Amino acid sequence: MAISLLQAQRKYGLLVFGMSFFILLFSCGQMAQNEKDLEESVTGQGISWAMHNISDDYLIANSMSPADVDGDGEEDYAVIDEWLGIQTILFTPKEKDSLRKPWKRVNLGVTGNPEYSSLGDMDGDGNLDFIVVTGDDLEKGLETGMGIFWGPSAEKVLDSKAWVNAGNIPSTLGQQYLYVETHDINNDGALDILVGGRRNALSGEYSGLRWITAPSDSEDRRDLTKWKSKYIDKAAYSGHGFVMHDVNGDGYKDILLANADWDTPAFEEDLAWYENPGLETSGEIEQEWQKHIIWKSPSFYQKPQIALGDLNGDGLADLATQTQNYIHLFLRKSKNEVSWQQIDVKKAEMVQWIGRPIKIADMNNDGKNDIVAMLIHNDGKIPKDKASVFWMEYKDELPTSDNWTFHPIKWSDGRNSYNQWIGEKWDHCIIKDLDEDGDMDIIGNVEEHYYYTEGVEIPSSYFSVVWFENELSKASMNNQKQTE
Repeated sequence: MAISLLQAQRKYGLLVFGMSFFILLFSCGQMAQNEKDLEESVTGQGISWAMHNISDDYLIANSMSPADVDGDGEEDYAVIDEWLGIQTILFTPKEKDSLRKPWKRVNLGVTGNPEYSSLGDMDGDGNLDFIVVTGDDLEKGLETGMGIFWGPSAEKVLDSKAWVNAGNIPSTLGQQYLYVETHDINNDGALDILVGGRRNALSGEYSGLRWITAPSDSEDRRDLTKWKSKYIDKAAYSGHGFVMHDVNGDGYKDILLANADWDTPAFEEDLAWYENPGLETSGEIEQEWQKHIIWKSPSFYQKPQIALGDLNGDGLADLATQTQNYIHLFLRKSKNEVSWQQIDVKKAEMVQWIGRPIKIADMNNDGKNDIVAMLIHNDGKIPKDKASVFWMEYKDELPTSDNWTFHPIKWSDGRNSYNQWIGEKWDHCIIKDLDEDGDMDIIGNVEEHYYYTEGVEIPSSYFSVVWFENELSKASMNNQKQTE
């Protein structure tokens, strides 16, 4: 059976051509290849986006939850590795010159199958804590639940021994979780935990969408038996990628969710918002939340995400999500009416593929919000002619279905494993001006993009947590100078 040069290089540690014209050491070749990957950039509007390595020490990098853990004024990020089972925090360098070098991180511990993580001051002591949710892995019978690491003071956060593993919250045990965030859901001044999951392959039970309410007395918050689990929607098939936003303007945060997973019946897949019922006479929120369907469609791929932002400049929050061939926009009609105008934008050929992360932000500083989105592999494959990271802008005053231009940020590297568990799979992204040069950059993590070397049990990552440097504004200024 014929093999490619790259396959031969991986398998034998040699670069083979024909009858072996020359030999290079595998380690040197692989290091050079990985270095080339990290410096890879693509042309969109004639502009290069450099991809900088933050850390390549993850095999399945999940979550990208921001908070200033060390108190230096920069957001840091909770990231877990589902393959290695580790929970970590990546620290944004204070010195901008260090952004293009690997970042510092602390490893808090190991669990069986972490799925997602978040940060927040859960006990009210002023220090940020680390929340991690776990799920069973291929019916192994792992203990699942929601765990907390109590965080130390800011000057000790890089010391892994200073983080205290408090274990799992008892009311969360035995479920298959996917996603977690921290929010003050009942407006009592204490952070609660919002979590979603999927069906547990062993028990057959759905985790649904739920929130874990913090004890009202801060002295009780380190007693995990006093954190109570309450359903928002017990029947939700998927609880991944939700967004919290006060949809109806009543002062309580509601939830936006694209509800689709691998076992969701096709005609049960939907985009919806859940209405926070607000405090009852008891001073608590007890009942399940009313679900309002925005759109039903069998077109979703599992675990879609939602973008929230003002696309048409009217001051109202609009929505965006993606399916294989379309970017779907939902423009809020008015402040008082909770309804949306749906606009379906056909994807350009180069991005017609299954995707997940999506965000709304002004990427070229023209005063109009654009869309950034990312693709994921399908059974180990993203063709090389697909842009796995891209952005899109509309040309007129208002967005329509046919006035969008798509620009590549990163092309697929074409490393197709044809293995359903291995490939370029973007998990999450954050849009911010990381290097503080006046335009929005992209921080992203990719999971499952790794390779095996013969004789080595643990695979190696091509890249896992990176950031893309936006040069659009600089290029625009240079073009302007040249025409003057």
